[in-house]
This record gives sequence, C-alpha cells and structure tokens, in this order.
Amino acid sequence: MKFGNLLKKELRELITVQALISMIFTMVLLIIMGQIMGGAMEEGFDTSSITLCNQDDSEFTAELLEKVDSSESTDINYVELQSDDYASEMERLGIKNLVIIPQGYGESIIEKHEPAPIKFVSIFQSGGIASSISNISASDIISEIETVCTDEVLLKTYGLSDEEISLVREPMQTVEYTVNNGRIAEISASALGAIYMMQSMIAPFAIFFLLLMASQMIMTAISTEKIDKTLETLLSAPVSRMSVLGAKMLAAVITALLNALFMIVGFVFYIVGMMGSAVNEITINAGPETIDVAASEVTNMGQAMAELGLALTPMSYVLFAFQLFLTIAIGLSVSLILGAMATDVKSVQTLTIPIMVAVMIPFFITMFTDVNSMSAGFRAVVYAIPFTHTYTALTNLMNGNMLMYWIGLAYQIIFFVVCMFLAVRIFTTDKLFTMSFSSGQGKKGRKKQAEVPAE
Repeated sequence: MKFGNLLKKELRELITVQALISMIFTMVLLIIMGQIMGGAMEEGFDTSSITLCNQDDSEFTAELLEKVDSSESTDINYVELQSDDYASEMERLGIKNLVIIPQGYGESIIEKHEPAPIKFVSIFQSGGIASSISNISASDIISEIETVCTDEVLLKTYGLSDEEISLVREPMQTVEYTVNNGRIAEISASALGAIYMMQSMIAPFAIFFLLLMASQMIMTAISTEKIDKTLETLLSAPVSRMSVLGAKMLAAVITALLNALFMIVGFVFYIVGMMGSAVNEITINAGPETIDVAASEVTNMGQAMAELGLALTPMSYVLFAFQLFLTIAIGLSVSLILGAMATDVKSVQTLTIPIMVAVMIPFFITMFTDVNSMSAGFRAVVYAIPFTHTYTALTNLMNGNMLMYWIGLAYQIIFFVVCMFLAVRIFTTDKLFTMSFSSGQGKKGRKKQAEVPAE
C-alpha cells in the first residue's frame, strides 16, 4: 500500500458529502447573517431623515428648520401631535424617534437670551446593537440642529459674519501625529487603530477555527479506527507505521484548510455585510487621508503605516504562513497523542478540552490586550502555550519585533519535535493499543454486561 493510497483513504473518510454540506451550510449561514445584520446596522446608522413636531410659530424657528431641511444630509418629516401622550402618539404615527420643538423656543433664544429646551423622545428597543445604534444615530441629528441654531444666534444676536462664526465654532484645527518604534507619521492614532484592527481581525479567527477543526478531526479519526478495530488491520499491512502517521496528519491538514477556507470566506462576508457601512464611515471620516495644514499635502493611510513600519512585506506573509503551518502541526501532533488514548466517542470529547483551552486562552488574551504589557509571571504562563506565538506573530512582524518572532518560532519547533517524538513512539509500539482514557461509560457498560447471568 503506497503513501498516496493511504492519503486517499484518509481523505475519503474525512471529506465526505455530509462534511462538504456542513462546510457550505456554515459559509452560507454566515453570509446570510452578515446581510441581515448589515441591513439592520445600515438602518441604525441612517441619519438621513428625522421625524419632527414643530410647536413653535416663531420666525427664528422657521428659518432654523428651513436651513436644516435644506442640507443634503437630512430631511425633516413633519408630524402633528394630537396629545401630549408621546407613547400613544408615536405608536399612532409608527415612529421610533421624535424631536419636539416646544412653543416659545425662538422667543427664549432671541428675545430672552436664554437656553431653550428641545424634546427628544425615543422608544427603548432591546433588540440588540442595531437598535441601540438607531437611537444614537437619531440623537446625532439633535447635534446638527444645535449647530445650525448656534450659527443663527451668532448671526442674528451678535451680527457675526460667516468667517467669524466658523472661527468661533472651530477656533483651532488639530493636526494629529502617531509615533511607533521611534518613527512618526502625520496620522490619527484612532484612525490607524481602526484600520489596524480591521486588518488583523481575520488571522486570529482563522488560527482559532483551524486548530480546533484539525485537532477534532484527527482525534475522531484515530479513536474511531481504534473502536472499530480497523487500526490494527491497517498497521498490520505491509506499510510502515510512519507512512500511516504521515498520511493521517496530511489528510487532516488538507481537510482543516478546506474547512477554514469555507469558514473564513463566510466570516469575511459576514464582517463586510455587518460592518460595511460602519467601516466605510470609519475609513472616510477617521482618516484614511489626513491633510497637512501647512503644505496641503494628502498622506495616504498605507503610506503612513509604511512610515511607521506597520506595513507587512511579502517576506512577512511567508514567515507568518510558516509559523501558521507549524502551529497546525503542533495541534495535530498533540491530537495524535490524545487520540491514541481515546476508547469511545465521549472520551474524545473530554480529551479535546485541553486543546480547546490551550487555543482559547491566548485567543481571548491577544484579542483584548497586549501580552507584553502583562506582568512577568502571567506573560511566562501565556507564552508557555505554543499557540500564543502564532497569535502574536502578525503584531511582531508588523512592528518589526523580529527577536520575539524568532524566539517564538524556535520554541514552537522544539515543542513540535518533542510532541512528534512522543507520537512516533506511541505509533511504533504496542502502546497505541494499551493506552486508554475511558469516560467511564464503557466501564459501566461492560460491568452491566458482566452482571447479566448466562442462560
């Protein structure tokens, strides 16, 4: 039996019609969820219209609303209230947010020179993030009314010109700079952080799902063969056990990559569909382009990241791909050892827990904080987990922290060699058939069977 035949056998067992349907279903489900969430988010961010009830008949308020209504960004939908019961009125009108300008608004501002209130009524919605965003976006329109009102007061009360009004509203213009590793670029740190987060969001999820899927598949495959007694037949065939071991690992890698491909495609569409409008808002307003006031030169976000040393080179991607492959190999080698101990399906689920914990701990830690900012003790514990170095690889490569990258890579190589040594020892000896970790269910079943009296 050649290695190619062994590989085909393993792939046929792992890549079944049911598995492909599951992969496609997961991808389609993520795409549909992204579109649904995207529609809800887009509706929540929509500030193009406002429902307003004007109860003030002053000339000032009329001119104010005319200027707000004439802007290209906002349309006013005027309504009339039949009572002061706002709850029933909003239900009658079928609206979620309502702005009310009460009687005497213009008189208070122009004649009495006193601040005047505007009522903003919104229905509390506990339907998730999109509902909260809808209320926030609606309240942003109040800020626009306030801005126009301020301009009108400065014009009518103090007789300021448009230039003077602009100076009062914006007496200074901030030019933001960001420093990274001794380099400086004219770019907003918040804008850079948003883009940096968007770029580095997919990789941790890919690593997370890839490790879990590959480990689960190879552990299940080995334990199933042990339970069905087909592993003994396979190992007694005229083929080296190393070939069997290599075929299983390669088949698991190929299947995991296929799973990850469907998963990541669906996840990318989910992120784009859900956050598309929000990302565009961030990248447009938060600074993919920043204007130099002195020279009026436009600095591109990509150029700024390159100036700060945060741009990934082709070699960076090669190094990251190599470490990602090494991470998968570590996960598979550990799964081989644990899978050899399984005696039933339930024990496979239990033996998967150590890998899940080792994958999840660095995943969540690196998502919310910088490992290097932790105390020495916690940092040592986290870095002892080999998968941590892959989660931090992109950050190290982007920041030019090559020493940490090479240290992590060396540690992973040593960890992989040790795990493979143990896996080879197990597969080349009879320990493969004597090692066991029973969930207890098998023992109970055998005990009950032994208690049944023979007829």
